[in-house]
Amino acid sequence: MEAWKRAILNVMALPALLFLSCLGALASLSCAGSPSRAADRLEIALPIAEAYSPAQVSAAQTSIVAGGKSLVGKASLVVNGKTYPNDCTGLVRAAYAFADIDLAYRFGSYAGNGVRRLHETLLDEGLLYATRYPAPGDLIFWDNTYDANGNGKADDEFTHVGLIIATEPDGAALYLHYHYRLGPVIERMNLVTPDDERLIDGKPANAVLRMRGSPPGPGSNAAQLFRVLGKGYELKAPL
Repeated sequence: MEAWKRAILNVMALPALLFLSCLGALASLSCAGSPSRAADRLEIALPIAEAYSPAQVSAAQTSIVAGGKSLVGKASLVVNGKTYPNDCTGLVRAAYAFADIDLAYRFGSYAGNGVRRLHETLLDEGLLYATRYPAPGDLIFWDNTYDANGNGKADDEFTHVGLIIATEPDGAALYLHYHYRLGPVIERMNLVTPDDERLIDGKPANAVLRMRGSPPGPGSNAAQLFRVLGKGYELKAPL
């Protein structure tokens, strides 16, 4: 075939090739998952500057906090005749049961541990957020509290979850969580001053949260390992 005829055919074929290329790119994105959802996993950054404002607390939040406090020191987590697992996810589920909210109602839709499934539930409902002054009843998620994948590196996401009890105007917050040795306890953290190592009434202003024997990494206390907060009390998930 003469060269000029081949050139014309190549030009005519170009739009079809570009179209197929675009289809291929779209198929690739579909297989890999939603780009916007991947971006969501970067979470929400804490505000650089933020002023304290008292939280408006609902009846559900009040019940969750009061119920959660009643579980401190308990060897078994029993609420309204139902027993919850003795772990961090079980503890927050039990606390939320006092407000008749089932945090695990969609766990079967996700993979991974209970913390990740809870995070995914709130992510899909648009209930994740970040503030230096958490509200009572907020769920708090942490990364790198222990070496979950056993690779000797601090690269473990969604390793722990707890529950905010109260927050003071200076950022000092009390949170309930399941301590790996002590069971349900209330400890302190401060997202305004995450590197504060002072003792307040004999207890750390920012409790150490990384489990003993875990690989070293950036940060070790509850404020330094913070990931995101979640408004689980806004879930429409009755028991």
